[in-house]
Amino acid sequence: MRWEFHDLNTLATLGKIFAPSAQALTAVWPGVLPGLPPVCSYACSAAVPPVPGEPAEAVRLRERMADIVISKGWAPSPRVQAVLREVPRHRFVPETRLGTAYHDDLAVVTVRESPQRALSSVSAAWLQADMIEQLRLVPGMTVLEVGSGGYNAELLAHVLAERGRVVTVDIDPYVVHRTQRLCAEAGSGRITAVLGDGRLGAPSHVPANGFDGIVITHNASDIAPAWREQLAEGARLVVPLEMGGYTRSLTLVRRGDVLHCEHWTYCGFVRDRGAAARMAPAVRLADGKVTVRWEDGTPGDTAGLDEALRSPRHERSTGLVVRGIFNFETLQVYAATTLPGFCRLSAPKGSTFVEQQDAAAILADGSLAYLTYRKVRDAPKPADRMTEFFIHAYGPAAEVVAERFAECVRVWDREVRESGYPPMTVHPAATPADQLPPGDVLDKPSARLVLQWPGRTPAGTLSLSAAEGQRA
Repeated sequence: MRWEFHDLNTLATLGKIFAPSAQALTAVWPGVLPGLPPVCSYACSAAVPPVPGEPAEAVRLRERMADIVISKGWAPSPRVQAVLREVPRHRFVPETRLGTAYHDDLAVVTVRESPQRALSSVSAAWLQADMIEQLRLVPGMTVLEVGSGGYNAELLAHVLAERGRVVTVDIDPYVVHRTQRLCAEAGSGRITAVLGDGRLGAPSHVPANGFDGIVITHNASDIAPAWREQLAEGARLVVPLEMGGYTRSLTLVRRGDVLHCEHWTYCGFVRDRGAAARMAPAVRLADGKVTVRWEDGTPGDTAGLDEALRSPRHERSTGLVVRGIFNFETLQVYAATTLPGFCRLSAPKGSTFVEQQDAAAILADGSLAYLTYRKVRDAPKPADRMTEFFIHAYGPAAEVVAERFAECVRVWDREVRESGYPPMTVHPAATPADQLPPGDVLDKPSARLVLQWPGRTPAGTLSLSAAEGQRA
């Protein structure tokens, strides 16, 4: 569309004709009035040009942030290192201070539903760098980002260079408009922000052979079929997936209809929204002082647990004593994917029923057992402290259920603790059990996860090499 603007004398004349009582500048379509003098035309554009310049302090803080992220090993490739130093992160979080914008380990919340719940954020720089590295991008590729914000998309666009393209989709109109505005003001011009439910991907923007990479920037409770279907063969999907309520960023490689996991990273994101959003079934016990919830699977029978929680507590040592700061992140996922009746407990601080505010638990035979710990030796230096893992249990079968959980911890300590995360494959939900590889199966609404834990999968049947696990 073009507007035709005429010389001042003509405009003044037209103003007297069409608006005699007010001064006006009038736009006239070509050919409407004959005999008008030559015109000058100007193309209209909704794009906002980049605003040059930035504070010297922003440059210094960005260099420091990049140095820290690189020194911790989260950005090993020269290309990702370069974009951390180039893209002005503060321009994409204008609501916060420079020091916060360029903190290497802070996520900046940009949309809140309440003071307690964030709906959208710009993730910590180390995590963004790690997820981009896992995509293994090269210049010229086309990438889908599910969950917009602007900054992460610009990092991707800079890695992909001039011939690359990023499609970013979000269900929130405000977030999409915000991304469009910020990318227009401080971006590369190679980002397409789309309003839609990210569970459906971006069906109108899929390249002929599929996206060369897909990254999900919110907690996902399931693997949406569209993510696999819109992903090119051999390309990578990086998704923060919840398993038993514990989130790990997974790097999944597409091989036909199966996704093969090749990397795990401990992380946390805002929850998913739209059709994929779900509330975990939960039951409140002991007058609301204890909550049992099932992040995966079918809720268990809590009949009689109110009375059981008021009965004497059974305690069972696992025999696992650890020194100093101890990493047990694989134990969380191991218990969630191997223990029948797995659930989570939450209780307020100082609860007389459950010593942990959030605890891994199992429910069986009208009884409840959960994992906790106690200090067996304190010391001024954390490295000198000693901690023992315990099981607390309630109910008529407390001893049996406690021993079941304790044995899970012992097997993990013996077989899994030093080996990291297991090989894992993700299959369509309709895959029959006899067509799955051996392993422990965690069913999601749209996918079946098969985890091949050491000590639980018969020797010689592992279909994948051990995956490397990293922790923040």
